[in-house]
Amino acid sequence: MKHKEKNSFKTGLKWLMWSGVLTLGIGGSLFAYGWYQNRPPAPIGVSLIPVKLGDIEDTINESGTIELGDQQTLKSPAEATVDQVLVKIGQNVTVGQNLITLRNKESKITLIQQELEIQKQKLTLESSRQKVVEAQEKLRTAQGKIEDYKSGQNDELLAIQIQELTLANHRQKVVEAQDLLAVAERKLTDDQALFERGYIPGNDVQSQEKEVRSAKVSLRDAQFQINNDLLDLKSKQSKLRDKEKELQDQVKTAESGLREAQLTVSTNSRDLQKSQLDYQEKQQQFKNDILTASIDGKVLDITVKNGDGVALGKDLLTLGDPTQELVKLQLSTLNAAKVKPNQSVRISIMGPNSKQFSGRVESLFILAGRGDSSGNNQSNQGAQATVPAIVKLDNPSGTLIPGSQVNVEIILQQRQKVVVLNTEVVVREESQPFVWIRDSQGKAQKRPVTLGLEGSTQVEITSGLRPGDSAVIPPSEPSLKPGTPIQEEKTEGDDRK
Repeated sequence: MKHKEKNSFKTGLKWLMWSGVLTLGIGGSLFAYGWYQNRPPAPIGVSLIPVKLGDIEDTINESGTIELGDQQTLKSPAEATVDQVLVKIGQNVTVGQNLITLRNKESKITLIQQELEIQKQKLTLESSRQKVVEAQEKLRTAQGKIEDYKSGQNDELLAIQIQELTLANHRQKVVEAQDLLAVAERKLTDDQALFERGYIPGNDVQSQEKEVRSAKVSLRDAQFQINNDLLDLKSKQSKLRDKEKELQDQVKTAESGLREAQLTVSTNSRDLQKSQLDYQEKQQQFKNDILTASIDGKVLDITVKNGDGVALGKDLLTLGDPTQELVKLQLSTLNAAKVKPNQSVRISIMGPNSKQFSGRVESLFILAGRGDSSGNNQSNQGAQATVPAIVKLDNPSGTLIPGSQVNVEIILQQRQKVVVLNTEVVVREESQPFVWIRDSQGKAQKRPVTLGLEGSTQVEITSGLRPGDSAVIPPSEPSLKPGTPIQEEKTEGDDRK
């Protein structure tokens, strides 16, 4: 009986023990589940960027071609043969220095012919001038004859005056004869009346008739003399006028000859001047057969050699001024609208870690064209319209090779000592841009910001952040929410432990 009671006790004790264990297990599980459900979220690892002051630029990048200042390619002035190349590539030259001589027999012959023509025209002009001198002498002689005649015609004038006085005297005699005739005729009439009355004899009447006839003869003689005097006077006056006209005609002929001679001189002089100008032009063309340097510079290229035949306009030699280095650009119309003269520029050879050179925009064309593959603006309907521009280096590099391609970074705008962030930090998904920051409790918070100048990789923050703030680079996963705990991830190279 005692043994049986002892076994029952042991069985009940085991059951109680297992019940307690089961109860403890269930309770622990419930506690663990509740703790798991209500545990604080784990911090998200993020990268932090300290907000600092910096510089920011808005730039555009273009490619261009290096040229030296006043770079120019001399061309053949005519179809000729290269006689001698007097310089070498890389040689420094001065203004007026001979570079290349050409042979052009045709221009030499033409020049000689023009010289002969000028000599001929000079002789013709000299002969014309001598004719002017002769014409002037003839005119002086003719004018002298008039003066001499005027000074020696006093006798003729005196004779005319005497003739005029004689004419006047004879006219007076006619008047007197007419008066005597009238008196005689009246007396005759009176005598005839007396005779008819028988107061006087017939002899008296006859005698008076003779007186009348005598008076009429005297009147006719006087009138005849007047006519002779008039003829003599007119003859003397006509001779005087004819002589004066003859001498004046001689003067007019001499003047006409002088004018004709002077006109011939003027014509010959103009012809000579024209020939001399033609000669100078041909002489210049002949001189052009000797190509000279128009600038102080360096020989960049020579495309001919001695003995080469060259056509009109063929490239012969390229010069440039190494004290100036330029970059020629073909800007897209979109970029050209942003570029202005005197903007700062950085020039570098295309490739990694290349040295940069500073410069400025020197000029910008106002007319867009269609550039070809060589960078020249031409009418090419298949090409995109571009705007030529020229950039000048502040100081010659001495290393950039003319004709090589370089990268040109034009600085459109620039801000210094402003709050700057990488563009990847700024979130623009909402109406106002914002930046995630870490607050004092280590949680992510949105900070609205105002953006200023934007560059290719950075943007200016004009308000919303201050130097010393920590900006968060938003992770792709998981996405941040306001109040999310965050912790800075240690990146490779961190010294913090």
